[in-house]
Amino acid sequence: MNKQRSRSLVIWAALSGVCFLVFFSCSSTPTSELETPPVEERVPEEELPPQEPEVFTTVNFAQRLQKVLEDGTIEEALALFDQLPPEYEDDRDMQLLYASLLVSAGKLDQASVVTNKLLAAHPEDSEVLMLSVMLAKASGDTKAKNAKLKELLAKDPTNSDANVALADEQMLRRNYKLAGQYYRKGLESDPDHIDALSGYGQASYYTGDDRASRAAFNKILEQDPDNSIAYSFLGKLDAVDENYYSAAKNIEKAIAIDDDIFDYWLDYGQYLRYQGKFKEAEEAWIKAKDLQPEFFLGYAYLAGLYDEQNRYEECLQMYRKVIQYNPKYYFAYESVGMLAWRKGSYAEARAAFEKAFAAYSDNISYPLIIAATYLKEGKKKECKSFLGKVMRNRATDSLEYMMLRLYYDSLGDQRVMQKVANESNRNLKGKMMYYLGLFYEIYGNDVQSKKYYTDVLALNSPMFFEYRLAEWAVEVVEK
Repeated sequence: MNKQRSRSLVIWAALSGVCFLVFFSCSSTPTSELETPPVEERVPEEELPPQEPEVFTTVNFAQRLQKVLEDGTIEEALALFDQLPPEYEDDRDMQLLYASLLVSAGKLDQASVVTNKLLAAHPEDSEVLMLSVMLAKASGDTKAKNAKLKELLAKDPTNSDANVALADEQMLRRNYKLAGQYYRKGLESDPDHIDALSGYGQASYYTGDDRASRAAFNKILEQDPDNSIAYSFLGKLDAVDENYYSAAKNIEKAIAIDDDIFDYWLDYGQYLRYQGKFKEAEEAWIKAKDLQPEFFLGYAYLAGLYDEQNRYEECLQMYRKVIQYNPKYYFAYESVGMLAWRKGSYAEARAAFEKAFAAYSDNISYPLIIAATYLKEGKKKECKSFLGKVMRNRATDSLEYMMLRLYYDSLGDQRVMQKVANESNRNLKGKMMYYLGLFYEIYGNDVQSKKYYTDVLALNSPMFFEYRLAEWAVEVVEK
């Protein structure tokens, strides 16, 4: 069972009003080494009085149920309901709990039978109506869920669970402001409602109300010191203030409670990275990746770290994984293209840049670097065929067209040089200087090539990927 408290059990405790506490005590009286503990006189078994059968109470049943949920399975918990005394088989509280557990277990048909029976017996009961909302949501019946919520809120406008349900929907839609209003409404009737506090804290975080967010999560921890979500968001709030040491300490507390949450390890790696703890950050992100090996984000974080450390081959491997698990992430194609270009794998570079070009066709960089991959492989015919399609419908007096034309027929470089020199857009000028340098490199003019690469680096504004390519090109020349 998850280390967080069982949601079904919490819901039932809130709905039914049956309070239960499980006390674990362990006391002993220390004895000195010189004392000998008294030997208890054993009573023969035949003289022991017969034990009275345990009297059933809801508290005893709740204790047993809690124990099973903590140490066993939900199936074993449901089996306990087969042992209810006859007089409790139709008990409202027991049936509420039973139906809630059935919903949690995904046994929706059985849950529906119990819920409908409860609705027939208690049609005005807010707690029963909330149970029907839970069932409709689990069943994917949005219409029924909304109808029950409307009915419930008409009777009890500040019902915490109903307002949380509405707020959760808005959170999924990223309508954080409206979600926060619903959570706050739910807190009116129950200021200590854990789910409402947690939701309100998260909504406040996303709307930039850091003070309200921090207050909500601190209040949660006063009631539930093992609430990992609260610690994780306190970590996020510390990170907003750039207090990465405190952020790391908070997320460490969250991980100590729940060590299998992907987002916690992702955040932990970030806080460590900002403290300059690169090895520890790498270990955290590897843990995240291993928890969700088919989710791209862990690989993306590792790729960025490896790139920063000039671990280019590992970086390339990570970006390949990003593309494998998120083919729509066009930035990864650009990164794969750059890294493959760096190692001279022009076919892979071309394939990656073609994907990026398909996703972002307005970026003039992509057709130019694709053309360059063809020329690097000596495939002039394929280069012309590709550029012939790209140049269509472009203004012939534009710098972009003139550079494409230069790569198409290798003519007019002086005119292009003048056009680049007169360009006022800093980023476009930097890109075009790189492609002039690359053109001269391809055709063997190393002096002009190095000049333009150096001019690109002199801009000192790496807002385009060609800046990295120019750095690598200069490194090769200097070596």
